[in-house]
Amino acid sequence: MGIITLQLVCDTCKKVVLEKPGEKHLLDERFPITEEEAEALDKEHRGHECHIEAVEKLQ
Repeated sequence: MGIITLQLVCDTCKKVVLEKPGEKHLLDERFPITEEEAEALDKEHRGHECHIEAVEKLQ
């Protein structure tokens, strides 16, 4: 059994931008980010296509 993790993936850059422990957030259909993370995303990935994935990581 693994841990559910939510990943914010930038399709333009082809990399995982943020990763959060996710089972609770998955059920709430949320991907919480801090104001600092939001500012960094805006600066580095403005205009990029991104999506959220739920992945299971083995312990």
